[in-house]
Amino acid sequence: MYTDVSISGTVIVVLLIQFLFSMAVPVIAIYIWHKKTDAPFMPFVIGAAAFFVFVMIVEQVVHGLVLGINAHMADFILTRPWLYALYGSLLAGLFEETARFLMYRTFMKKNKAREHAVSYGMGHGGMECVMMLGAGAISNFAIALLFNTQGADAFIAQYAPENAAAMVEAVAQINNLDVTATVLAFVERLSVMVLQIELSILVFAAVRLNKIWMYPLAIVLHMGSDFFMGMYQAGSMSIWVLEAVVLLYVVLLAYPVWMLYKKLPTEDAPKLDRFGRDPRLGLI
Repeated sequence: MYTDVSISGTVIVVLLIQFLFSMAVPVIAIYIWHKKTDAPFMPFVIGAAAFFVFVMIVEQVVHGLVLGINAHMADFILTRPWLYALYGSLLAGLFEETARFLMYRTFMKKNKAREHAVSYGMGHGGMECVMMLGAGAISNFAIALLFNTQGADAFIAQYAPENAAAMVEAVAQINNLDVTATVLAFVERLSVMVLQIELSILVFAAVRLNKIWMYPLAIVLHMGSDFFMGMYQAGSMSIWVLEAVVLLYVVLLAYPVWMLYKKLPTEDAPKLDRFGRDPRLGLI
């Protein structure tokens, strides 16, 4: 029935490029940052691990409890784009900013320099890039290779009748991938990674300067960005509008975060107190 259907070689190459891009961005970023500042790699590793644990495991468990157990609640949230966006952005902001706050107070207690906040942000944003872009790309790449190697009919025949239609639709979506969508995905991932660095600096200031109010501020700012992403996922916003909003969001935060960054402790800062805070409080 699907004998003449195949996934184009161009699509397969684009998927491979997406995967390589998702891996290269964090690696190149932390390499350049390390060469420039001599910042250690451990905050980068901690940031990547924190994102994976708090977002890919803990947050997904909460989503399962909220949306997977009570069908009425799930239907109520998922059929209202603004509520879905609000719910998703709240959890994302809460879990990710709490992850930063806890990592700075525990595993990064001795990482006192502002450069370490940037390294953490690169790890956090880098893991997000890998999971949100790279994981999907390599999964679709594998599907495309199997689909073309086995042949459409044999590939679809592996699935139960009730799942076959969904796989046909998935293959069609993969085959519709174009260069424009890939470029937009690259722009989005770069913008989001910069945003993750900005938020990492903000929470770092909350801990190191004892300006705790910056922690809930980071949650609110995170929600503000992810709300638009939720609206896009709900089909209530175009990809072009989303990319423009996220990019604008990052640009508007750049100057105040940079000014804050310059007031944070450097490698020459005095010994931190037992809570991992810079004792020179009241700098801002």
